[in-house]
Amino acid sequence: MFRLPGPRDATVTLVGILVFSSVAIPFGVASELFVWLPELDAGKVLRIAILVFFVPAFFEELMFRGPLLWLRSRRQTVPKWALVVSLVAFVAWHPINTVLFMPQAADVFRDWRFLAVAAWLGIVATVLALRTGSIWTAIIFHWLVVVAWKSLLGAPDFF
Repeated sequence: MFRLPGPRDATVTLVGILVFSSVAIPFGVASELFVWLPELDAGKVLRIAILVFFVPAFFEELMFRGPLLWLRSRRQTVPKWALVVSLVAFVAWHPINTVLFMPQAADVFRDWRFLAVAAWLGIVATVLALRTGSIWTAIIFHWLVVVAWKSLLGAPDFF
């Protein structure tokens, strides 16, 4: 599960990023969820990158994709019900998060457009983790997506 990604895994992750972006960016722009608004303060981008590596990328991938990799290590395939539960829990986590920890994010984390992109992120992260057998590919993918959103595509500053 925590096996470091190799060159093949990096290629799979890059393809995942391209597939995700080819759907999420046009959808996000057309629905006005994403707005081109680059952060010009390099220090702030660095702080964003460091923070979002841990929350949400590392924490959420460990919580939602980690059990799938554990299941796969115990059997040849992951049951379909586990894939569905993982995805539904991942998407539902965002509105729940606004009640438990981040009320300031409620407008975004309860927005159907955000939840649609989160579902797509969850699907791609699951494919990456299961295809490579490494949680790190999903973590890196999730991290890059959130950094891009927060530093280029107008995500609100929740912190």
